Amino acid sequence: MRVRYATITLALTSLLPLASSFAADTKLVKAVSDHFELYTTDNEAAATAALTHFETVRGYLLKATGGQDPFAAPVRIVGFKTPGEFNSHQPAGVSAGKAFSEANAERVTIVLSGLKPEMYQYGVREYVRLLLDRTNAKMPYWLRLGLTELYCTLRIDNGHLVIGIAPNRDFHTTTMPDLDLRTFFALKEGGMTDKGAQDFYADAPNPALGRTNTLADIGSSLSVDYQGIAWQLTHMLMFQKEYSPKFGAFVGALAAGENSDAALQRIYGQSLSGLRSDLVLYYRMPSHTAAGVAFQLDKPVTPQTGQLSAADSALILAQVKSGK
Repeated sequence: MRVRYATITLALTSLLPLASSFAADTKLVKAVSDHFELYTTDNEAAATAALTHFETVRGYLLKATGGQDPFAAPVRIVGFKTPGEFNSHQPAGVSAGKAFSEANAERVTIVLSGLKPEMYQYGVREYVRLLLDRTNAKMPYWLRLGLTELYCTLRIDNGHLVIGIAPNRDFHTTTMPDLDLRTFFALKEGGMTDKGAQDFYADAPNPALGRTNTLADIGSSLSVDYQGIAWQLTHMLMFQKEYSPKFGAFVGALAAGENSDAALQRIYGQSLSGLRSDLVLYYRMPSHTAAGVAFQLDKPVTPQTGQLSAADSALILAQVKSGK
């Protein structure tokens, strides 16, 4: 037993230099576009494709919402090639599955565990959330969450931007039983009006890291999938024929600060119980609509790419690890 302990200890000790030397030996690929700067342990082709996707999503969102870009400096994206690299660079106190974001007065950083196309939605989710938080502060949290889930899966297909694809789910929980829409509508960042809903999670800032803990971060601990509810409800309001014609007016009213219950009654003539009944039926549908939207950026995305020195790469990785 003593010999085995010594052997294991020696083996673990031998790995420490390898772990500590990763940042020192790594040379990140850097790619810069008009509104993003990306650093990755992957290759230039992956970096270029990812920047093209993020620029397209940004352009569509600003056009669709009529908003202004809230980010004064280019948004930084750090994309790792392997989950192991990603996990080893999460700041203390952060336990993210596939992506997380950090924000301070100088910079917004989105960190991804991979740059394959199927991973884009995890980074886009962080980007959309940050954008809506800054441009639509009066919009209720449930709708910002729903729009974030709706837009994170935007995909380019044969020259069209496809919207309405269901996001990948890292967890699946009971969604509809005993759903109280009044409680759901009352969700706020940093707190909620109905403290009796024990399962109900409120998004709360983490001042030490300049980031927020999202429903996606702690989804597996919930018995009700509120993130899924937000997607289902927003999708229904946008695509269901009884709701879609007035969806823009409804979103505009909520963005201006009108109460969700009041706007629902005024614009749709619908009660909470009626909306809930429609939502339960919608949830049970075997599939949901996805639509292709003709959209093209004003100019092609032409990232400038290159490779950082080991020292500059180490600085970027240290900033990610420290949450700065």
